[in-house]
Amino acid sequence: TLCLMSEIELPSHVVDQRRDGRREVLLHRAMAVIGPDKLEIKAARSTFVLPLAGLAIVAAGGYWLIASAGRMPFLLMVLILLASLFIAPASIMALVSSIAGASVIVDRRKGSLTMQQGYLGMGIGTKELVPFEKFDHLEVTLEGHQPDRWKGNADSIRQFGIVLVKKSGKRLTLSNVPVSEGNQADGIDRTLAVANAIAAIAGSTVVLPEGWELVEIETATGDIIEKRPAQSRRRGGKRGRRT
Repeated sequence: TLCLMSEIELPSHVVDQRRDGRREVLLHRAMAVIGPDKLEIKAARSTFVLPLAGLAIVAAGGYWLIASAGRMPFLLMVLILLASLFIAPASIMALVSSIAGASVIVDRRKGSLTMQQGYLGMGIGTKELVPFEKFDHLEVTLEGHQPDRWKGNADSIRQFGIVLVKKSGKRLTLSNVPVSEGNQADGIDRTLAVANAIAAIAGSTVVLPEGWELVEIETATGDIIEKRPAQSRRRGGKRGRRT
């Protein structure tokens, strides 16, 4: 039996409420948009800046060609035209993808997870289609904490990820959240919120990184709630804490 989205509480300090009623969690240059029966991981709104800059360059090159009235060196005109032929379509498709595309779609009605492949990040075509019955579990991964980089020092960056492990053993990375060493709590909270939402839609389970445990937190402040009798607890969310 699949879990209903209303049965899972996502921590309010990492979740934003959208005007359309869905919830949103920011990831690395991406965001997860969470609805009752569908979750989409798509490019962040800021990613449309680069394709807009590409279109602006093409427009400037075209204006320069027209304004020169043929007095521009022939080789330079050829280079501008060739560059425009490459930049213009790539920028248009990237702009469409940043506005309407999604790299990962988890759909309860279709009973599957779809990973989109992309040219320059554009969600064109299907890379992987995984029915829910082929899920084994979802795994939250952590990189950068092992002291193996330089003279026993760990990295100053931690990268949390969501990996779908199929029953066949194949592993598919759905998202990554890199954070500074001192901001691990925010990284695990965002990652775990999205992983729990995917698990709720797909009827799967989430496995934390080795050495981490779930604790209850006060969602308004992010403070850890010490264990106490259930009737006296305040409502909180859940966070992974390293032990």
